[in-house]
Amino acid sequence: MNLAKSNSTALGSDLNGSKTESMNGALIVSNPLQSLTDLPDELLLKAIDELDEADLCALGSTCKAFNNLVFPFFFAKHKIHSPLEGYISCVHAEHTLRAIRCSLSAKNINAIQYYFNNGINRLVEEVEELHAIVRLTDVVTDFRTDLSAADHWGSREAPLLDQALISRLTEEEWTKLYLGLLTAALTRGPERAELSGGDWFLGYLQDRDEYTAELGTPPGPVLSFMERVLGHKTTRYFDGSFRYKNPLTGQPKRSSQATNPIVQLPSAEDTVPRAEGSSDSRPATQGVEEGKRHTRLLGWIFPAKNKNSGRVQTAISSFAAYDSNNFKASSPDSNPTQVKNHAASSQPKAFTTIRTRGPTPKLQSLTLHADMFFAVPSFQNWTTQLLSWCASTLTHLELQFPEQPNEIWCKTFSELNLPSLIDFKGTCSPFILESKVQGSDLLSFLTRNPSIQKLTFHRLQAPANPSALPNSRRSILPNLMQVSAHPVYISWILHDKKRCPKLKEVTLLTGYSNVDSHFEYDDMDRALRDLLPRLHKLDVIGFQLDNDHRELNFWLQSHVNAGPNVGVLSRFIATRCLRINSRWYVNVINDQNRLKLAAQFVGLFPNVDDLEFIDHPGALHDTTKHIPPVIEALRLYSPQLKRVKINDKPPIDIADFGRPEKE
Repeated sequence: MNLAKSNSTALGSDLNGSKTESMNGALIVSNPLQSLTDLPDELLLKAIDELDEADLCALGSTCKAFNNLVFPFFFAKHKIHSPLEGYISCVHAEHTLRAIRCSLSAKNINAIQYYFNNGINRLVEEVEELHAIVRLTDVVTDFRTDLSAADHWGSREAPLLDQALISRLTEEEWTKLYLGLLTAALTRGPERAELSGGDWFLGYLQDRDEYTAELGTPPGPVLSFMERVLGHKTTRYFDGSFRYKNPLTGQPKRSSQATNPIVQLPSAEDTVPRAEGSSDSRPATQGVEEGKRHTRLLGWIFPAKNKNSGRVQTAISSFAAYDSNNFKASSPDSNPTQVKNHAASSQPKAFTTIRTRGPTPKLQSLTLHADMFFAVPSFQNWTTQLLSWCASTLTHLELQFPEQPNEIWCKTFSELNLPSLIDFKGTCSPFILESKVQGSDLLSFLTRNPSIQKLTFHRLQAPANPSALPNSRRSILPNLMQVSAHPVYISWILHDKKRCPKLKEVTLLTGYSNVDSHFEYDDMDRALRDLLPRLHKLDVIGFQLDNDHRELNFWLQSHVNAGPNVGVLSRFIATRCLRINSRWYVNVINDQNRLKLAAQFVGLFPNVDDLEFIDHPGALHDTTKHIPPVIEALRLYSPQLKRVKINDKPPIDIADFGRPEKE
């Protein structure tokens, strides 16, 4: 018996000084652990390592201690940048946005780059989660989203599934959801925004709505004829009057076999965030009372320590009072009734005129890689308001040209007027053969934006008959300094000698994304001749080889055969830099015959000092075996060259290459 007591006392000394007694051989602890958080962090980490992602998010939302312990573990486990670093950069990571939203460090985020997942349930959940994260931040300086996975699902996978098993989402609901997110993000003061994808997913929703309507079941709100044609003209997004309301609020839970249910986050009219899968039919006061009961329950499970403790337990996130004006959770220690009374006292009195002041635009660079922003009425209305709102600050604009631009797209593009625009790039999707954008629309856009200094038309198919492009007697692009386009467009822009007096750099694009496309190198020679009146001003000439055309070697050989006395290249006496961009496809460096032709071609420019090989295949980052053959060919056929730069490697001095270093 004495031995049992001594053993009991010895064991009891290891339990944080708790007193123990032995009764009939049983060990009784008189002062047990009061909370899970009293356990060592090492033991807690072993426990939470057994939880899945959803349970981790739920556990991390219970108190500050678990928040500071669980979410850093979550981010490290999935190799995700912590919000403490100030930005989000995720590709198809499940539950990531929910974890970031629940993390106390979410307010530190100022840059967002996210690739949405496929499937309606998960996509809607991620849009709502990202919307909530944006509303938690004070400033977002960089915002980028990509819907390519949703496009692939909507065009390839969804049509093959049983539509009755896919959650219901109408085009109208998706438009409000996505535009609500974009509006919230772009009014947070970003300087750069890049919005990619969404056309195929939107097309799937449109087809599904039409099919549902044919069955006699209206897919959603019935739009009037004017709304279908012109969009929602009554919705103002950027003048300070826009109040987002979740279009899915109040809807019953949708039937779906998806493993991830939709998490509906609070709308602007909610006062308490809803738990996952809850309905929105309860009154706000009832939600506050439920929050109080949950808080008392958490207080029993995780009792708060004194202020001097290193881990203060306070309920957060899911049960914090919610401010509907700025979507920020109030302090966990604040009284929900005080929050409610404060909101009531801030309500404007009757018959008081409210003057809203829109957010100040800071957007400088905007990329829209989706046709829907100009072609679909509701998105086109939003895009028009966005460009009008940020016209004074926008200096860089990149648009994706559609394959078959409709009347709405043409009208919107041709009437754009951006007084601060310096850099414009129009590109086409690599999945289309050609874009049939009319020359009249291009001319109207260029005429309305004389401030452009850098112009790029990438993968824009030139008309079969160059004379079909319209000519204007008006002067266009007086400030243009750099231009990259198909030779036909170069000749079209520069056919008047008085145009573009400040032009310094020209890049000729020699093809398209289609492998079987044919390129007329006569257009290249014609454009070079059109550049002769500006030969004393051109500092840089570039050639972008988008495809390995069979005629490329013949074209290079034709100029080599012409020689320096007859050829046009020897007349560019002011050109100091030459660029050859292979787009990671056209092999020049590792093809001995083509390398020789390229070196002879470069040697025809009499005063070129610098040569740049850009995006050339075969020039690997970790090898230098391709460099000696290039230097040898340039020394032999281009003696006027001083430096050469290959891909991302530093410039190489040709004269000093291979010589022993001086001691």
